[in-house]
Amino acid sequence: MRNRSLTPRRVLVEVEASASTRAALIAAALLVFLSAPVDAQAPLAPGATASAAPELRALWVDAFHAGIRSPQEAAQLVADARRIHVNTLIVQVRRRGDALYTGGLEPPLDDPTYDRSFDALAYVVSAAHAAGLQVHAWINAMPVWRDEAPPKDARHLFNRHGPEAAGDDCWLTSARDGTRRFPVGYFLDPGHPAARDHLVSVYLDIVRRYDVDGIHFDYIRYPETEGPALPRGADVGYNPVSVARFQRATGRSDVPLPDDEAWIRWRRQQVTQLMRRIAIEARAVKARIKVSAATIAWGRPPESLADFENVAPMQRVFQDWQGWLAEGLLDLAVPMNYAREHDERVRGWFNGWIAWEKRHKAGRQLAVGIGGYLSSPEGVLAQVARVRAADGRRRADGMSFFSYYQPSMAPVPPPGAVTPFVTPGSTPPPQAPPPPTAAQDRLDYLLRGAGHAAPAFTGPASVPPMPWIEQPTHGLVAGIVLGANGATLEGRTVRVRRTGWFRRTRRTTTDANGWFGMTQLAPGVYSVRLEDPAGRPLPVRAEVAIAAGRVARARLTEK
Repeated sequence: MRNRSLTPRRVLVEVEASASTRAALIAAALLVFLSAPVDAQAPLAPGATASAAPELRALWVDAFHAGIRSPQEAAQLVADARRIHVNTLIVQVRRRGDALYTGGLEPPLDDPTYDRSFDALAYVVSAAHAAGLQVHAWINAMPVWRDEAPPKDARHLFNRHGPEAAGDDCWLTSARDGTRRFPVGYFLDPGHPAARDHLVSVYLDIVRRYDVDGIHFDYIRYPETEGPALPRGADVGYNPVSVARFQRATGRSDVPLPDDEAWIRWRRQQVTQLMRRIAIEARAVKARIKVSAATIAWGRPPESLADFENVAPMQRVFQDWQGWLAEGLLDLAVPMNYAREHDERVRGWFNGWIAWEKRHKAGRQLAVGIGGYLSSPEGVLAQVARVRAADGRRRADGMSFFSYYQPSMAPVPPPGAVTPFVTPGSTPPPQAPPPPTAAQDRLDYLLRGAGHAAPAFTGPASVPPMPWIEQPTHGLVAGIVLGANGATLEGRTVRVRRTGWFRRTRRTTTDANGWFGMTQLAPGVYSVRLEDPAGRPLPVRAEVAIAAGRVARARLTEK
């Protein structure tokens, strides 16, 4: 992908607007384009030089606060990012089944601060690209609603497929006892085929219609649960449709317990299959799209690659994000390493996680997510320094700050407060001391330094290149398996093998919608074939030509 920080360009976007809105657009655009050059606005510190090494410097820009909800907000965001030498904006355009863009598959955001006719995504992409910044569309995957009162718009997923929907029309996940509301609200179940189809359509619609540099997954997982954490597994994922699919796949008739190992693997598979389908199909639409995700890094860090199986991402929310890197589904992982710097216990976890992350990028990129709101500016800068430090020859590729909305204003924990990193059911540590007084600005401490900490960004840096996207050497395949009656078939084993002698055979399984896909295939001609449950090849086959950087298609019909 062309580095927009080095080759800024203007993207023309048509926005239908009233006269007053057009005036606001013009005024906001002037704020961006007539701003003084970055170096003129923010002189370098004495003796400092512009950064030479590429480094991802990102801001998460949430849609619950000021960011892109109006032309003025978006213009201010771009101006702020340029001033402090940020090069990537991760902008939230789907909160909970809604949209901060127009013409989509879901109703516009219902918020008094947002004009439902304003295409926030189109505007910020145009403004950011003109300023040399990259934009990733941040899309919450599974959350659908949280409030007590239902959404006003009848088209909203919560109203159509929420707790009042009957039978298979209810797409929500639940606990084993049927509870559907979790601490973070109502979630779609990734094991429900219709919910999965809908989410695929939402992501691909954005990729097709907007000139975004990337799509950014958030909440691509099951929700966290209340009560003490189990040693293994979690009480979630019990949508009846998903449970019935599990029973058919395993030949069982029981409703599995939360810590059932087969059920744990099944739920991970549902999340991974959704991620796989969107990642591959997005590349079929736009070969140079970057796929990133905000990933879980809660609690104690893993001690090895094998130990990743036993920590929170894999056991509590069934998110195998390290496996996604290894498979090439993710180009960029952004683990949410949010930690209070003044809390010794969680500071140790932060250090352990980032050390592990630097060692296990699997040939892709990883930027450390820093919870800027949790610490003083000096504490955030101390975390930045440790993120940048090498672990032997291994490094992180940058960092992302949560969030653009007041990342330096660290609240003092109330008496008895528990750190966000305490695993439910464990003994809370002694109350952490309050952080030092936070600076009154939001972001400029990254440029100026704070206390005894040096500035983080003394000059601009380019976005690190992704050679597997910019000069690809491998391709991908996507396909569908159908029955004789034209219905999609799930759970079928598909064998992919390059033609010729002594070639490696790879296998995958069709998802709930009969879809399959595979990454990292060397160019050449491949045989794509079905296998029976015993591993014997069936006469159902197709040949595909794999080209570097392209997605080949295969269609198999079972006789």
